[in-house]
Amino acid sequence: MIEKPVIAKERKQHLCFYDIENNLIRSRLVKFLKKFGVRIQKSVFIIFVTKKEKKKIFDYFNKIKEKNDKIGIVYLCSNCFCKIEHLPKIKLKNFYII
Repeated sequence: MIEKPVIAKERKQHLCFYDIENNLIRSRLVKFLKKFGVRIQKSVFIIFVTKKEKKKIFDYFNKIKEKNDKIGIVYLCSNCFCKIEHLPKIKLKNFYII
């Protein structure tokens, strides 16, 4: 189970997932998303972003994507975020845990 991270109030936790066929484009997006959060599966991240940063992610995706590529970002309320269970445990190394 993940404990609630200490993050600036305007930053909210989101689940970000994508479906990208092209390895180069996928690698570019992964590198970009690592600035905002933690990869928990091949195509799934937990990110901590402001509204402005979320728009930045969508803008970047629209710039590099191909026809059938997809991305989704879903807000996780604090209650839901704390209930995530994952094996192995998710390490939020760049975020303070309380």
